[in-house]
Parts: sequence; structure tokens; C-alpha cells
Amino acid sequence: MQCANHFKQVGVALHNYHAAHTTFPPGVIVWTGSTPAACGPRGETSYYAGWSWGAFLLPFLERSDIYDMIDFTELKYFDLTSHHAGTSTNTLASTSTIETFVCPSDPQGPELVAITGGGSFDTSHPDADIRKTNMTGVADSVDFTCGGGFPKQLRQGTPPANGIMAEREGCRIRDVTDGTSNTLCVGEVAGGEPGSHMGHLWASWNINDTADGINGPSTIPGGGIWQPGGAYGNARDHGFSSYHPGGCHFLMADGSVQFLDQMIESTTLAYLTTRSGGETVQSEWIDF
Repeated sequence: MQCANHFKQVGVALHNYHAAHTTFPPGVIVWTGSTPAACGPRGETSYYAGWSWGAFLLPFLERSDIYDMIDFTELKYFDLTSHHAGTSTNTLASTSTIETFVCPSDPQGPELVAITGGGSFDTSHPDADIRKTNMTGVADSVDFTCGGGFPKQLRQGTPPANGIMAEREGCRIRDVTDGTSNTLCVGEVAGGEPGSHMGHLWASWNINDTADGINGPSTIPGGGIWQPGGAYGNARDHGFSSYHPGGCHFLMADGSVQFLDQMIESTTLAYLTTRSGGETVQSEWIDF
């Protein structure tokens, strides 16, 4: 119940953000001059490691204290050079615990997640950098990245992301033509167990796809073993999962929270992911 309540709080925050900005926040803002061609022409010659939807929601979650630390004009959401929280307000922000993004069922808690090869914010692990989350944005039904590289945008690129939480571009409610009550927005993720320093970050790269289903083979609840690698280092792109028996929570685009069974059909889950696919979703999916 507490985990579901956290998702409800995020739903309220997302809709308050939309009321203020006429759009949901982008899933994440990152790019590099070497972005794969599959993402389409972008023309960048620089590198920008920016923030995720979780950071943009902070003022709407009564965490302006953390939001006000962030300098959005800087290149990164953490200090890559020194890896020391005291040298960058951005690093100080991204190492902060946001309780709303944490589910009490996950024994790992808001552990620091390893994303770099140097520095130490946790004396028990040399690579622990950014705080963990149990929520990631739903960006795509197949692959939220461009062939394993940087994330897709909503409209630009081939193919574009078909979900709501994509890269560098917010989604408006009017663009969710499949219906906000039938479209996933944010889903639950489990990490790599206590002491592993593996999991997803709330500050950046906080999006995922539904291709691996719920409690899939790369997740601890699904019987897998978290390993370094994937699209963004140790914060690997595992599928949606939780330590709740039989499934996990999802926030729908209308702000409601649903618990989806891990046995949900893959086609149904894909239909619920797309924002404007035109698919017909049977009402029975809600009974899983």
C-alpha cells in the first residue's frame, strides 16, 4: 500500500507538472556527438549527461530543497572529474535520497548505485555514485534505445519511441490518443539486492522499455543475476520488476495506479505501452 501510494504521489506531481508546462517532462535529456545514426540526424558535437523526469518533478513532490541545488547549465548530473559530492551541487543533489521514488518492499533501499569507475561516496564500495530508484519511465515497447545506444526521442529518429517517457521531448496528454487510462507512464523496478550497488538512478537515464515483460529473466525477482553492462554501465536496463508477489505497480497516464500481473500477455503489455498505436486493449487486462 505504501508503494502504491508513492506511485499515486508521482501521478499527482506529473499532472501538476503538465498543468504548469502543458506537457509531461521528458524521460531523460542526454546526448553525445557520437549518437548512433539509428537515432536520426541531431547534429550534436558535444556531450550532455542531463537529468531525468525524476529531477523535473522534484518541486511538485515538495522537494524543492533538492531541485534548487541543481545547476541545469552544467554539463552533467554529477561531477565526473572529482567524484566528490562536496565539489558539485549537482552531485550533491543526485546523491540525495528521494523517498517517494523508493518502494519499501525492495530490501536494497535507496542504496548508492555504481555508475563510474572512480570516486567513493560509500566507503563500502569504490564506485557507488548516485541514489537508487524503484521507478522508471516507460519509453518504448521494444527498445528504449537506438540499437543499444542512446535513448530514442518521441518523434525524431527511426524508429521513434512509442511510449510517453522518451529522450529530450515531453509528451502532451492530447498526444496520448490510445487513452490515458490505457497507457503506461511509470513502472516499478527492483535493483540488484543489498550491497550490490546496482540498480536504476532517479537523477538520470531513468527510463525503460517493456520488451522483457514483468519480473523477466534479467531481474532478481525473476531469478536473474544483475551484472555490469547494458546501455549505461552498472545502472543496467533491466525490465520492470518488484518484490511484491506476482507482479509490480504501474502509473497510468491518467494518474491511476494499477498492479499488473507478471503473467500478462506480451502483446497486451506492448499495447498498454504505446501512446498512439491505435490498438484495442481488452478491459480484462486490469484484472490481472
